Amino acid sequence: MNNKEFPLTREQVRFYRQNGYIQLHNVLSPQEVSELRKILTRAVKDRKKKFDPTQIQFTDDYQKVFTQVVNLWQDYEEIQPYIHSPKLAEIARRLVGCRSIRLWHDHALIKPGRDGVETKWHQDFPYWPMNEPGALSCWIALDDVSEKNGCLSFIPGSHQKGRLKPVSLTNRQNIFRQAGMKKRDIQPVAMEMKAGSCTFHDGNTFHYAGGNTTSRPRRALAIIYFPSGTTYNGAPHVVTDDLGFEVGAKLQGPRFPVLAKK
Repeated sequence: MNNKEFPLTREQVRFYRQNGYIQLHNVLSPQEVSELRKILTRAVKDRKKKFDPTQIQFTDDYQKVFTQVVNLWQDYEEIQPYIHSPKLAEIARRLVGCRSIRLWHDHALIKPGRDGVETKWHQDFPYWPMNEPGALSCWIALDDVSEKNGCLSFIPGSHQKGRLKPVSLTNRQNIFRQAGMKKRDIQPVAMEMKAGSCTFHDGNTFHYAGGNTTSRPRRALAIIYFPSGTTYNGAPHVVTDDLGFEVGAKLQGPRFPVLAKK
């Protein structure tokens, strides 16, 4: 992977911190996108055969929304340069403004053609066993994405609401009511973009992805980062359940390598 530093501007950093998200174009080359598509196709087939619940979630609810494959980097050496990319991690570090940043996990997100239903409005942070805020996701489009095939949409500034209670991704639960927001406060911004472009969003930013109404799958790779020094809150999570962390312990170790530092 080409790890030449991405030309992130101060204005883009300012925009991210104010709005809770940023869209960046042409972060990956067409060749890199093609390689990642091949890796994802093979990985999903492999994980379906193995059906390891610590690596893939094919529960009824989640399969209605998307196919989710977690921590590809542990099994597929060819994807490690992307997951451990210093270019992507440095973007994340600068957006947050921390001294060093660690990998939380990667996951492939695939909405099947025709039958991928919408992913409800939600935050990510309530599902992560972290005490301190600051974790963020890089969502890389591996296909051109639009509202027709399930691109992400964000509510600008919604990260300022802080961590709310987790909501179901399939049942009718209203995060806006929980946040005390009225209809006039809800002004989604759709992140239509070409393959190889990406978004970064704060773990507390409200986001949504519509169903895939096209005949082709919508493939994306998400890489989640968190500032070094973040501590464990004791909540269950597939990434930490086997590690024996004590509540309040720093999230660190080989599974959470430092990927960028000042």
